[in-house]
Amino acid sequence: MGSYGFELYRNISKAFRAFIGMKKIVYIISSIENSGGIERVLSSKANWLACQGNYQVTILTQFDSENTPFFKFDKKVKIESLNLKRTNNKVINLVFKTHKKTFKRQLTIKLFEIKPDITISLFGPEYEFLYKINDGSKKIIEFHFSRNYLSHLMESIPNLSFRLFRTWRSKYMQFKERKAATRYDKLVLLTKKDQVMWGNPINSCVIANPLSFASNEVSPLNKNQIVGIGRFISQKGFDLLIQAFNQISDNIKDWTLAIYGTGQDEVYLKSLIAERGLGDRIILNPTVKNVKEVFLKSSIFALPSRYEGFGLVLIEAMECGVPCVAFDCECGPSEIIEDDVDGYLVPQNNIDIFSKMLLKLALDINLRKSMGQKAKQNVKRFQIEYIMNSWIKLFDIV
Repeated sequence: MGSYGFELYRNISKAFRAFIGMKKIVYIISSIENSGGIERVLSSKANWLACQGNYQVTILTQFDSENTPFFKFDKKVKIESLNLKRTNNKVINLVFKTHKKTFKRQLTIKLFEIKPDITISLFGPEYEFLYKINDGSKKIIEFHFSRNYLSHLMESIPNLSFRLFRTWRSKYMQFKERKAATRYDKLVLLTKKDQVMWGNPINSCVIANPLSFASNEVSPLNKNQIVGIGRFISQKGFDLLIQAFNQISDNIKDWTLAIYGTGQDEVYLKSLIAERGLGDRIILNPTVKNVKEVFLKSSIFALPSRYEGFGLVLIEAMECGVPCVAFDCECGPSEIIEDDVDGYLVPQNNIDIFSKMLLKLALDINLRKSMGQKAKQNVKRFQIEYIMNSWIKLFDIV
């Protein structure tokens, strides 16, 4: 079939899908085997769309040859891999861009094969070129981090070699990201604050992350346990949480702190716990798939992050009626928590105030229950039906 014939076939196919009210949606992600928030949100959105009856959803991954997802995908969601080979030869990739060229070529072939109506990037490496692929689909790009995440990352690395060079490189990367993002049909950001930090691009809009589950139960808030969930990396601030708990540990001797996750800082966090003699009261647990069960057995949720893109675990805790204490970091908590109503927002990195808010909740079960009830009520605006209706409206106008 010649190029004209292929183009004609594609247009007829799209016209037929439009006639019957069907849309093909393709999401692009590097991997689905990780346990991060992006993967969890993707599974929630893809599953919801696929179950509506008028969306064909495909997940395209770069590397997952066996397509083994950490989170569950509905059988209606099609998962395909480009089966690219991972390489550790950074020099070759930097000089010759071999991985990027292979990725672009394979992705182009696959998109022409699938013929989607809408292609969505989760801001993986394809952000640099996806908008240039003329397969006929509308191109949307989602950003799941704080606008300044690279700057924050550079600041959080101690004894960083070539710090000035790396700092300037992060600024260049941010410039490059913005330049590319403005060329998409739509740039979707998670918070209004982040949209401002991006400079309010004309093609941008704000759609928050949806709740990944609904809960008919709420925590009784009678178990003396504070919970934290996230990767064991500097961004998540668990070193700050350990310090905060240490400050109040003598006042709440029957309370424990359970932190769930995995990551490169595990040994460092364990050393902080050991130094303070809290090995029997601060427990580092592996990542769990069913966070709902964790929240239903906890009484306070702590988010000590230095920066966030949104803070999915906050709304999940609130859905289970658990009051939260969070640093007012970039970005997310201030657009989720109503301070002193359904939780507490603490000035960034102020460990003293963070510990005081934890203590205040720990000592007063009536306060916990009052805040938990309000959290359960206020978080309804993040229910998946509400959030996905915003996505459907976007699909209809893009």
